[in-house]
Amino acid sequence: MMNARRCTLLLAIASSLVLAGCAIKQPPFGADIMPESARAKIPGSWAGAHRSGAVVPNWIRSFGDPELAALVADAVERNPDLKAAAARVEASRAAVRIAASSLYPRIAMKGLGERQGQELGRDIGRGINPPDFGPPGTENTGGAGLDTSTDSSSQRWVYGIAAGAAWEADLWGRIRSRKAAARAESAALEADYEFARQSLAAAVARAYFTSIEAAQQEANAQQTLNIYQEYSQLTDQRKQQGFASDFDVAQIKSRTAAAEDALYSAQAARAQTIRAIEVVTSRYPAGRFDVRRSFPGQPKAVPAGLPSQILERRPDVIASERRFAAAFHRVNEARTARLPRIVISATGGLGSAALDSVGTLDAVIWSLAAGITQPIFFGGELKAAQDLRTAEQKAAAASYVGTALRAFEDVEDALAGDYYMRKREGALSNAVSSSAESVKFGREQFGQGQIDMFTVLRLTGESLAANVQLTQVRASRLRERANLYLALGGDFEGTGAPGK
Repeated sequence: MMNARRCTLLLAIASSLVLAGCAIKQPPFGADIMPESARAKIPGSWAGAHRSGAVVPNWIRSFGDPELAALVADAVERNPDLKAAAARVEASRAAVRIAASSLYPRIAMKGLGERQGQELGRDIGRGINPPDFGPPGTENTGGAGLDTSTDSSSQRWVYGIAAGAAWEADLWGRIRSRKAAARAESAALEADYEFARQSLAAAVARAYFTSIEAAQQEANAQQTLNIYQEYSQLTDQRKQQGFASDFDVAQIKSRTAAAEDALYSAQAARAQTIRAIEVVTSRYPAGRFDVRRSFPGQPKAVPAGLPSQILERRPDVIASERRFAAAFHRVNEARTARLPRIVISATGGLGSAALDSVGTLDAVIWSLAAGITQPIFFGGELKAAQDLRTAEQKAAAASYVGTALRAFEDVEDALAGDYYMRKREGALSNAVSSSAESVKFGREQFGQGQIDMFTVLRLTGESLAANVQLTQVRASRLRERANLYLALGGDFEGTGAPGK
């Protein structure tokens, strides 16, 4: 009856400890991590020219280029760095399960079967216990204790089965804080994966547009060379007719050779951009990948949302926020490590000991216990651990503020870049159109003998230079658009973080 009451008392104590453990404190998130001075400076709208409205997903499709969309999907599927990031996410999820395991009882079972024997001599029967040699230096196999009988010769069988359980009552939330920290770190790695995925898509898009730019510049260089070759032949003919000098021939040949060199340089640049695409899509960089040679259409203006929304949408900012949360929970774990720990354990088993030629003894054994441990003096280790975690939390908060500011900067830079690139494209388009007209009129006047050939060449060179600049600006505008989508945290069609 007394044993039953004691068992009931221990169970009541365990139940009360479970009920007493309150929920752990949750960390601040988003802008609340920032100091009030920094939080108050977040504007209600972007400073750069932008289109109002929520950020639209699937930004790859806005370029209207199926080849680009397929290239991005292939890169996401094949990229080894992305696969490594996905593996780190899987590992972090396993770490969460490991941290959570301490919240549950640990239960183990043991089976035993052993044959023992002893041979005693000299002063038998005088109350002297046989010697106990202890473990022989090898790993303990879990055998039973030695036979303590004082018979001169005895052998026995010992066998049985036992089970035990132990559980630490997480009264102060130390274990739950450890689990919460592991979960927050896992969420940070998931956000890292997503940011790497989006960055990869933007990198593929930029490399794709750069390759098209190189193809366009190659065409411009070929056009320049063709013009100079045409005028070189014309100069040779004019010399034979006595209308051109050796100086004129030397000048045109020099310009033709320079145009030929520019063509080779443009071809080399295009081959290099092709290799860049092959690398970013995890192919061997042989420079043989086939990419279109004309630009896709310029997409319309992008809805940019609100500056405050970027804190909730952009993956690298979310990752920094989750790392702050992990540091917050680790501070609580270190603080509660200095408080008492209460452990409840229970064991039970049954077995038999059969002494040869004497008899068999059966036994049922059980125990139920509760213990409390209070750290007193550890040489300052526990306090130092708490100070360490507190400093890490301060660093994580400062890192979050820096990440958020860089995110705001990225968006403002991309908005400004997109605005000015659009203006430059319009101005250069007018310049190209006007220079083409001047070349046309120059040719007519040259044919009428009103101007010399080198004036026509100068006008032609200016027209080609305007074409080169227009090609650069068109490519830069497309690249800036990819940068803007990445800065805004806009997603493209895909799976997101690795599935659970």
